[in-house]
Amino acid sequence: MDVKAIDLYLQKLKKDGSGELNDTPIIDDSDIAEYLEDVKREDENKFYIYLNSLPMDIRAQTFIELPTAFQIDLILTYDAKGLADIIEALESDDATDLFLAISKVSKTKEEEVFALLDDKTQRTIEKLIQYDKDKAGSLMQTEIFKVSHTRSVAYAIEKLSRLKKNGIGRVSSLFITDAVGKLLQVISMDDLILLNPNDVFTQVISNKEAPYSIASHDSVDEVISMIEKYDLTSLAVVDRTGHLIGRITHDDVLDIMQTKATQQIYNLNHLDADEELHGSFAKTGKTRAVWLSINLINAIAASLVIGLFEDTLHQIVALAVLMPIVANMAGTASMQTVTVIVRQLALGEISYNDIKHILQKEIGIAMLNGLFLGILTAVISQFRFGDILISTSIGASMMISFIFAGLLGTTIPLLLKKLSVDPAVASSVLVLTMTDIIAFFSFLWLAEMIIL
Repeated sequence: MDVKAIDLYLQKLKKDGSGELNDTPIIDDSDIAEYLEDVKREDENKFYIYLNSLPMDIRAQTFIELPTAFQIDLILTYDAKGLADIIEALESDDATDLFLAISKVSKTKEEEVFALLDDKTQRTIEKLIQYDKDKAGSLMQTEIFKVSHTRSVAYAIEKLSRLKKNGIGRVSSLFITDAVGKLLQVISMDDLILLNPNDVFTQVISNKEAPYSIASHDSVDEVISMIEKYDLTSLAVVDRTGHLIGRITHDDVLDIMQTKATQQIYNLNHLDADEELHGSFAKTGKTRAVWLSINLINAIAASLVIGLFEDTLHQIVALAVLMPIVANMAGTASMQTVTVIVRQLALGEISYNDIKHILQKEIGIAMLNGLFLGILTAVISQFRFGDILISTSIGASMMISFIFAGLLGTTIPLLLKKLSVDPAVASSVLVLTMTDIIAFFSFLWLAEMIIL
């Protein structure tokens, strides 16, 4: 990001006032948004001056590129007319996302903004908001480059020129439809420019394979899988009868993949999926406190198990020194398994039919690691305390704890998935709590049986 070039661009826009700078290179929206993030932290007034000086199309795209917390501030700051103008400048998918964001921030402003939108935009938004966020239709944009199969290549190129002038955005594919709008074929821009301008598409597509497409009610996971598998830059969206209704571009899929990955990382560590560094102190503190409170309950449960062996701990102080080692190692082993299983479930690379094979592998690994680390820990314990019975207890407990860590780390995420509970949210809490309890109990119980 060239900070000096962006600042120069924004300074000229501010001075010019018209939003038209023919002698200045246009800067990418994402770079402008990144620069404005820094500006807002230093001088909020300057941030608004720069943002409002941008041409409407660039301002709208920059708005979308800003962090969620910044967008919320802008929604609260702008009046309904300002927000409506931004929505009108966006493509249908981004326009719908922004409208939904407004509805979450202020219902009153949502109604005011909607009333100011033109009829076509209103109809488009009403159509797109009907799709659940996990359905393909929620990702699609209705601005598409399509022509009838009876048209010529020259007509398609002329139409593309008109669409670009009207601000359709990036176009990577031409969609060919029949007389009633059903999808027949998809032609990439690379292939289109090589065709004879006088050719009619009926002839061009006659020997081509069926195009890739997704139904609007199919899942977002299917969209991601198809675009990844076939390396598509855009994917046609059709209704239940095969009529072309929109497209999903690869950049939208990248965004959703990033969102899903972030959500999984946050969930595994019990953070709110919407949490950002730019978020408010109160909201961040509240969401973290909830999960920390749950973990406190889990810690108390583990401490109650330790309390069952209070007399034993009083008699053999060495057990208190060694006890955290078993729990820490077993907990780490269980989280390694949980992380792999949750990620593979999210990618759709494993199913319940694979559970036997997965269990065999994970328990096998757990037994080998438990045996090796159990012996190593026992040797270290022997050097430290010189008591073969204590060393035997911790070695055996390590082996038992690792086996249960592998078992629980595999089965609990799969079971939660079966029960329609997000494994990323609940797996680590359950697995770590149960692993700690088993580690503490096995070590102290074995020590009591062997030593006393």
